[in-house]
Amino acid sequence: MPISVFPAAVTSTGGASSITATTSKAMYEGRLTLEPAIYTITCASATVTNVQFFSGVETLITAVTTASGTVAVNLATAADRVRLWTDTGSDIVVTITKTADALTNQFSGTLDTITSTGNYTGTSTSGYGYAVLVGGGGAGGSIFSYQQMAGGAGSGGVGAKYVALNGSMAVTIGAAGNTTNEAGNSGGSSIFGQMTANGGNGGAYGNGGNGGTVSGTNIFSNGGNSGWYNAGNATTEIYPFVKSGTTGGGGGGGSGGAGSGIGTGGAGGYNAAGGNASGFGSGGGGAGNQNSQGQRSGGTGGPGVLYVLRF
Repeated sequence: MPISVFPAAVTSTGGASSITATTSKAMYEGRLTLEPAIYTITCASATVTNVQFFSGVETLITAVTTASGTVAVNLATAADRVRLWTDTGSDIVVTITKTADALTNQFSGTLDTITSTGNYTGTSTSGYGYAVLVGGGGAGGSIFSYQQMAGGAGSGGVGAKYVALNGSMAVTIGAAGNTTNEAGNSGGSSIFGQMTANGGNGGAYGNGGNGGTVSGTNIFSNGGNSGWYNAGNATTEIYPFVKSGTTGGGGGGGSGGAGSGIGTGGAGGYNAAGGNASGFGSGGGGAGNQNSQGQRSGGTGGPGVLYVLRF
């Protein structure tokens, strides 16, 4: 017996459309226009109806099955035809009713990553974007004699804000802290709009650097502090839909800094130079010298960065 798809008349009344399945276990196709929305499908409670939503002849959007005579479906893409079949009964009326507008379950846009000072010229359809601003990480402390330990550096502050994009906005990206003497240099401040994310402080002999502070926004995480003989803290993750991850402070005396995604603090050196930070905004590791004479340099920090999610 050949397989048949029966064209079915669609009756529409007050936002509800119905198709009658004359015979069970036969496929019926109704032509109608369904916008993205939440729809409720109903039929006789003793009947199970399988419903498929299509765009064109071949593109299946989604499929659902009724239970106790009803099922709800979130139709994310416009459909222009419905195919359905029932398991039992005759002349079963299947009704499709729009019950709510569909809301997207994922925010999307275009992510810009700005790593140098200048003018940001990004625009968007809405005219707005979500920004995450990160200050530069400090440099770890250096040591110059036998049996000394220097602290790791703090990471840059992280600020976030919903911003209007006017097509030309000044941006300053904080420089990474470097080491030129016993105390590591602090990271530079990053500035965008009304936001300022200050850099993390450098480490020194016997002391870890503090994390950078943030101003100009009420959504922020001050930079992670670093210890003298332990790993630095990571900042709290904010706006993960823009950029997932945290930025970590550098570790002193043999421990690596915390953090991932945006930046990771440099490892501390027990009898070695401090490790350099990786990524953005994280602090350099402090140097250590337990078994020999000579200089050990602290690790450099990570530079600042600006992320803008345009939508």
